[in-house]
Amino acid sequence: MSDRAGARQRARRRRPVAAATAILAVGAVVARRDYNAWRSLGVGGLPSNLGGWIRMTLLRIRGRDPLRPLRPPDGPPGAPLAALAHRSRPRPAVGPHPIPHRVLDQHAGPDEKATLKQLFDSRVTQGPADLEYRTSRWEKNNDALFLRKSPADDGTEVGHLHPSDGSMHLTLGPADAATVVDRGWGEYHPLAGVALDLPETYVLIYPPQTTGDLHAIDRILTAAVLLHAAGSDGRGEPDQPGMTAPGSDTRGGSATAGT
Repeated sequence: MSDRAGARQRARRRRPVAAATAILAVGAVVARRDYNAWRSLGVGGLPSNLGGWIRMTLLRIRGRDPLRPLRPPDGPPGAPLAALAHRSRPRPAVGPHPIPHRVLDQHAGPDEKATLKQLFDSRVTQGPADLEYRTSRWEKNNDALFLRKSPADDGTEVGHLHPSDGSMHLTLGPADAATVVDRGWGEYHPLAGVALDLPETYVLIYPPQTTGDLHAIDRILTAAVLLHAAGSDGRGEPDQPGMTAPGSDTRGGSATAGT
């Protein structure tokens, strides 16, 4: 074999190695960027380290369509959401990471965040449902509304706020969840009904931008509380305390007429 032919053969053998090295290098850059983006979201239900990121990445592969229910709801939404308006603005960008599950824009302002906290507090101090604050089962770093049970019972988590952006997670009845998602106020958690024992109607509610948004979110929170208080599908009357009186309109601010 001539020297020239031998050089060509050695070059051919090196090509797969060079290609694999290039792929690994690009993959490392992409992984590092994704890891940093994930860390920037703040604390959630997993440790904020490499092990937490790897577990999140494996769970991410199993994610569902966040805008479609796993099963069609049986019947109409409950009374609090029967006249829920459509959210007028486009949906915010939501991070691709299922844990922590956060919006990337349209964050709530300080005043809106304070009002949201008051809405949650009022369910504990004034509501007919027996609710209390406990550390969220899934979020692990934020307080959540729980249905109070006996000391031997963990209770049932209604939902929790995300102080970083003003979004929240709530567990709703099937028809209520479908209505909220269809009218643009939120989306299903990508692992809801798929992993981590999350209910399939576990929904991310987008942060409020206006007073009209706050009134709509107040109704959605009422629906979540009624679901757990009644132990049913949540088709009760909106008699929980908050910003919205029974039968009042939610078409103010950024909302448009609903269907």
